[in-house]
Amino acid sequence: MQMRRTCRPTALLLAVLVTIAQLSGCSDAKRPQSASASSPAGGSSAAGATTIVGPPVLPLTGLPVGDAPLGRPALSVKIDNVVGALPQSGLNNADIVYEELVEGGQTRLFATFHSQDAGLVGPIRSARPVDADLLNQLGGGIFAYSGAAEAEIAPVEEHSGATLLSYDAGVSAFRRDSRLHTAPHNVYSSTPELYEAGAAAGDQSTTPPQQFQYGADVGNGRPVQDVSMTMGLRSANAWHWNAASAQYERAQNGEADVLDDGAPISATNVVIMSVQIQGTGIFDTIGEEDPLVVVIGEGPCWLLRDGQLVEGRWSRPATTSPTTFHDAQGHDLLLHPGRTWVELLPAPEQPTFG
Repeated sequence: MQMRRTCRPTALLLAVLVTIAQLSGCSDAKRPQSASASSPAGGSSAAGATTIVGPPVLPLTGLPVGDAPLGRPALSVKIDNVVGALPQSGLNNADIVYEELVEGGQTRLFATFHSQDAGLVGPIRSARPVDADLLNQLGGGIFAYSGAAEAEIAPVEEHSGATLLSYDAGVSAFRRDSRLHTAPHNVYSSTPELYEAGAAAGDQSTTPPQQFQYGADVGNGRPVQDVSMTMGLRSANAWHWNAASAQYERAQNGEADVLDDGAPISATNVVIMSVQIQGTGIFDTIGEEDPLVVVIGEGPCWLLRDGQLVEGRWSRPATTSPTTFHDAQGHDLLLHPGRTWVELLPAPEQPTFG
């Protein structure tokens, strides 16, 4: 709401104060909050100044709250992303999706739900060490997965702050559905069931913190319609800007990436983070090492929004710190309010734009 200062001059000084008012803008309204950046609801006062309070927005999309369940925690689900797991279910209902490298040069998805529900989510697979740091910056919340080696889940148990729901622990929210895929790619659930299971497990998490800055200003962008990148030896993806739908649509390994209902996997924003990869000393049954995707530190990043590309850097000095994104001039990268995919691109790989 805009706040307005008013002048109430005494009769004796009326003429003088009218002149001052004309020069100083005494009757002028406080400047409205810039449309180029969003901030959480609320405000604070300093001497002689009042923060303008905008309408509340959802922390993981920047969209107006409306009827969305603002007070509930983030729900993050590990989604399989190999050939036997496609097509997947529920991804277009997630607010944020991370793609992360796993063993064998393939990838897995970390999908976070908050503002929307999904009646079917999956196929659900096992956790990885990087999940701990992704969960921590979401305020913990609820984490649903299907299995993990002891060393893989240890960081999540130690410092994610999340309430853990595992298929292997017998949580009734999970089920296998062989009509969709064959094992091990057929563990599914729904967000209502997982939220209910999280509450039953004692989760007391609240609304997750905002992950990105949002605004109408693209900044120092340039037109780019397409991006492609190699995530690993067996995984590559691409995104194409669809101006008609104002969304980016995804391809994987040279084919259109679609959900179980045939809808293209899409996002309002695509953020690419160049990240380091380290070893874990954890090997699968055929001797391939589970990589550690490092999201603590800093590196180059690229933002695609509205058919534009903005280059910048990401930074997160510690697990307890949020990730920040800035352009070459040091200004916040501003995302378009909506759903976001984050590609954790292993360095030194570079995205190709066209």
